[in-house]
Amino acid sequence: MIGAAERTSHAFEDRRACPIALGRHAYTMPVVPPSGKQSESAQQLAEAEAQAKERFERAMKELREGAYRFSSRARGQSELIIEELIDPEGETVASIAEVEGDQGAVALAQSLELITFDTWLFGQIGDKEELDLKAEEHWEVWFSYGAWIGETMRRRHGGHWLMMGDDPHTWRVGFSKVFLEIAPFMFAEQLLRMGSGATRKMVSEIERIRQQHVEQTERDKGQSLDRFLAQHYIRLHTVPLGQWMAMDFAHLVKVWNEGPVAGLIADIKEKGPRLGPQNQQIVEQVVGALARANQNEPVAKQTTDRGLFEAVAQIVGLRRATAPIAIDILERVVMPALHVGVPDKFPPLDDDDLANLHKGIELFAFFVEVVPHKFQADDEGFLGTIPHDQLTTPYADRSTLEIGKGDWVVVNPSHFLPMLRDMDPPKLLEKYDEFVKYLATIPDAPRRRDDGRLLAETAVRALADLKQCVATAAQNKDALLFRLLPPPG
Repeated sequence: MIGAAERTSHAFEDRRACPIALGRHAYTMPVVPPSGKQSESAQQLAEAEAQAKERFERAMKELREGAYRFSSRARGQSELIIEELIDPEGETVASIAEVEGDQGAVALAQSLELITFDTWLFGQIGDKEELDLKAEEHWEVWFSYGAWIGETMRRRHGGHWLMMGDDPHTWRVGFSKVFLEIAPFMFAEQLLRMGSGATRKMVSEIERIRQQHVEQTERDKGQSLDRFLAQHYIRLHTVPLGQWMAMDFAHLVKVWNEGPVAGLIADIKEKGPRLGPQNQQIVEQVVGALARANQNEPVAKQTTDRGLFEAVAQIVGLRRATAPIAIDILERVVMPALHVGVPDKFPPLDDDDLANLHKGIELFAFFVEVVPHKFQADDEGFLGTIPHDQLTTPYADRSTLEIGKGDWVVVNPSHFLPMLRDMDPPKLLEKYDEFVKYLATIPDAPRRRDDGRLLAETAVRALADLKQCVATAAQNKDALLFRLLPPPG
């Protein structure tokens, strides 16, 4: 999704406006309170934690009771044991699997149980045409149905309820053995509004998730490993993301600073479709904002709106972008791994290293910490590695950047070329696997399972992505930019 386009509709309302610093990102430095208020802050934190715990326990009680009410009501009124509908050894799951993808066969394969549950489920809506969550009886059906879906899945596979607010629509279940979260109440509402075929969809989705767990167990050689805690899923919604972009700034400067607005609009209309239908509404907003400008003058002479500049840049200048990655992962392991390179050998471990292993440090984080760096990192630099003299501003009106508030920063791609020239991400992953085996040969090292493989795979994908992005920028003499994105919703 294109970022920084929220303000474009107002870009030409005040042409004397000062440069704006966008404030839509949540990446901020921690604030250390004055020493005299430490005890008060600690007390407030303890009270907040107690209240959060009480809310969670109350919500869990409501979920368990809601799930039980739904199952009991279905059994009493339809004579169906709905747990049998999703039994992988049952006839319903088997019949759906046999005709999957054949629409004609799907219609003919509707079992009596599927039809019965569909009929009962939509009978709960009563004489109203569709679900109305403002009606108390409809809300109860929806809540108990979502609770049953979520609790059934959580108990079957293991996982955690994540409650980001009071609205059950926002509640999620994150599984502990595969990195996957579901929104049971969103799914329940979708099914209740769907009509005929809702039960088939419910059974199919639940079976699909079961199959993912089966495949993971096979990859784990029959073991059932709990890899993911609630904190892993909370991060998805709280940690900002970092992204690299290769951008044709030479063209951007030409159409933004030099050419008339009419030419810029024509360029946007030509290149906008390549961004996909999901971004066309934003493209139209940008065109609408530019349409209010003087069509014969460059846009740079008429506005300094940062959001408009960034939106236009992504439409007309973006050549390649990396997949966003959590900023702490980028700083803590990806950038250090880049400087480690592909090691030839591993160092002996001292007492401090062994102590960290005993404390449970994640093994890939340990790998990038103890293996000597082939390339010197600037610990005081950007992202903990990049010297400040390798950074410049993309904004003609501003030299002081606020990265945490969304400002972009230009990074010299040549800084990365020596490191990426010999970087072989798959080979790095192999070296990490060798490192884990190496640890097992050290008598004083604790015997631990490899809890860093997922992090290693994430870092390797990010490095491969960065290598391609830097190569694109270097080949085309483009600008390499970095930006922070807000956490996913």
